Amino acid sequence: MTDPQSIRRSLTRKALATTRHRAAAGRILGLSENEVLALQYLGLAGRLTPSALGRALGLTSGGATALVQRLERAGHLTRESHPRDGRSTLLRLTPGSEALATEAFAPLVAELDRLAAALPDSERSVVGEFLGHVAEAAERHAEDAERAVEARDRAAIGEPVPGLWA
Repeated sequence: MTDPQSIRRSLTRKALATTRHRAAAGRILGLSENEVLALQYLGLAGRLTPSALGRALGLTSGGATALVQRLERAGHLTRESHPRDGRSTLLRLTPGSEALATEAFAPLVAELDRLAAALPDSERSVVGEFLGHVAEAAERHAEDAERAVEARDRAAIGEPVPGLWA
């Protein structure tokens, strides 16, 4: 029987290896690690608004704009009109960028698919449910950490003096 610490250690090793893989893919593609992460978010979502992409990456509005412009100039993404909000645009990977990302990550994806397919159905169900819960917990804790940073940054700015400008 595997103890919880061994499972956590394996998940940590996987997270660290993912970071190394993303950095290496960025060097291969001539992109920063954050730019590769942006492509991964867009690949997972299909389309995102620039502000949603910026939030996912923890960027300011100006940082998100600069990132989107760099990726657009490099031919990695396109903008299209938002179907419900005429004031907004949606970002999508270009076919060329999809092909580059596929080439960079396809061997890992194929091996993960092979490993999952090798599990008996009952085990695959348990593993899938567990990993879904792990992903939800990780996303929740990332959001909590981001909120803590925002609260700290707001506190560092200070509060207006009551009545001074009233």
